[in-house]
Amino acid sequence: MMKKTVTLFLFGLLLSGAGQASAFVHFTQNEFTTAESLDPGMTQTGVHFTLGEDYKSYYPAIRYGLGALAEVGFKIGATSADFRDDVKFGTGDKVGALIGVDLKYQLVKETEGIPVDMAVDVGFDNTIMNSKNASEVTFSTLVSKNIPLTERGYKLTPYGGLEMSAIYGSGVPRNDTAFYVIAGLQWKLSEKFMFLLEYKGGDSNLGGVGIRFEY
Repeated sequence: MMKKTVTLFLFGLLLSGAGQASAFVHFTQNEFTTAESLDPGMTQTGVHFTLGEDYKSYYPAIRYGLGALAEVGFKIGATSADFRDDVKFGTGDKVGALIGVDLKYQLVKETEGIPVDMAVDVGFDNTIMNSKNASEVTFSTLVSKNIPLTERGYKLTPYGGLEMSAIYGSGVPRNDTAFYVIAGLQWKLSEKFMFLLEYKGGDSNLGGVGIRFEY
């Protein structure tokens, strides 16, 4: 009886600790990128929308092919959050700015003998709100598969991966490391236009949609 009571007590502590670990807003964003890198000089521009558990973000973004299987991305937009009782941001709805950059390198390229693309991505996002900031550094591994739909090049590209996120800053109660699973789909409706859907789950859960033009 005593052992059972102690076990239940320890289990309760673990649950309590888990709840406290994710009590603050993590301000993580959707990645919206497959494992395939852009060709040198190719550009993609678009707008994206992320919906988190207590916040949402809207941000235009641009991606550019650097060559040698490398690609860089930039984003700038706005974030709004609903704080229940935050020691840094206070209580109520707050609006702030979001800026970010990431660098992706494709490790494996899909060929006749290799069925998927594989890449790594390093990113930095910074949310600025009420003169405080929440910064996030991410490291992601991504895998994707191109599925042609017609002979004209239109295609579906399901992608997924794992991400490690480190969050810190003056608006964060404590520095924290989180892990996420990414699952997404890029639907290329034409040679120049595509639609993206993505789910990202871990210490917090979020989903997002985006549209992008390629030229």
